[in-house]
Amino acid sequence: MELSLLALEAVKIVSYVANKATDGALEKAGANLLDFLSKRFRGRLAVQSTESRRLEAAIISEAESNPAFKSELEKLVVNYQQIQSTNYITQNTEKGVNINAANNAGTVVGQQIQSQFRQ
Repeated sequence: MELSLLALEAVKIVSYVANKATDGALEKAGANLLDFLSKRFRGRLAVQSTESRRLEAAIISEAESNPAFKSELEKLVVNYQQIQSTNYITQNTEKGVNINAANNAGTVVGQQIQSQFRQ
């Protein structure tokens, strides 16, 4: 992932996790990223209260000088994005069933009903 995009995504995730309470795997993935950055910048930068542009610049600077940091940061950001993309499920039922379950790992009610009538 390109470094400025990586830093921007990391800052967005940290801001989201610091300002909102979510649940489940997404919260854990965001908390992992927040913890990683907090430990890395401890004593130099308060990750949760720092202006996003300043945090982004610090991430870019650190990643340019430390490939291991960049690699771990990228792994955490990609993990968060993958979890976030699997949490998108909508179901509308008003005189018909409209289901949109992008990247859903589980089953949706309509899938079970439809499979019963195929016999």
